[in-house]
Amino acid sequence: MKDQLRLLIELQRFDARIQELHQSMRALPEKLAPAKRDLEKLEAMLQNERDELERTETWRRDQEFILKQEEEAIKKAKAKLQASSSAKEFAAANRELEAKRKSMSEREEELLKVIDAIETSRKTLAEHEADVQKLRDTVAAEEAEIADKVAELQKQVDALQSDRDAVATKIDAAWRKRYEAVVQRRGIAIVPIADGACSGCHMRVPPQLANVLARAESLESCPSCHRLLYSPDLLPEQSDDGVSAAD
Repeated sequence: MKDQLRLLIELQRFDARIQELHQSMRALPEKLAPAKRDLEKLEAMLQNERDELERTETWRRDQEFILKQEEEAIKKAKAKLQASSSAKEFAAANRELEAKRKSMSEREEELLKVIDAIETSRKTLAEHEADVQKLRDTVAAEEAEIADKVAELQKQVDALQSDRDAVATKIDAAWRKRYEAVVQRRGIAIVPIADGACSGCHMRVPPQLANVLARAESLESCPSCHRLLYSPDLLPEQSDDGVSAAD
């Protein structure tokens, strides 16, 4: 009986350590989550900058096409002015020519401003792309480092799991089944009684149950939380079992 209790406690310690390692493995990638969220936001902003620049480039090309059309229109207006046969026709053609020249001049002025803005935007975009790439590289390097740490933790888990399985095979099948059922419900499956109470839920156990545990003739459960119980007097070297669970 004592040997089986020791094995159950040892099994629980393996399970606790394996669970701890799994928690560490899950926590490591989560540390990188804020940086990844920042990167996603910056990449979205960068794409918006690219889209805006492309829209401005499209507008510039459209305006340059219109300017070419206006140049042709001015040539025709000049020809019309030269072909005027009366003062009235000349005045009308001259007004038309001046209006087209004014329109073209205003468009050219606006286009020059946009071209300057485009050049500034390209430089800014290049700087932002460089900054984002640096963050990408940092995140990638940290991901690789985390992957290495997770792989190392997985090796430890595999080794512990192997040792844990070896211990499990030495435990009575019925006891092991009860242990695993309690683990599913409570996490901590086997706990000692302390001052007449279950150290898992801290509820007092009936005196007759304490007497049964002291004889170590069977595997008993706490009436309140259903964890498996044992008397620490039976296994004094197991008194510090690391159990601190509470319902």
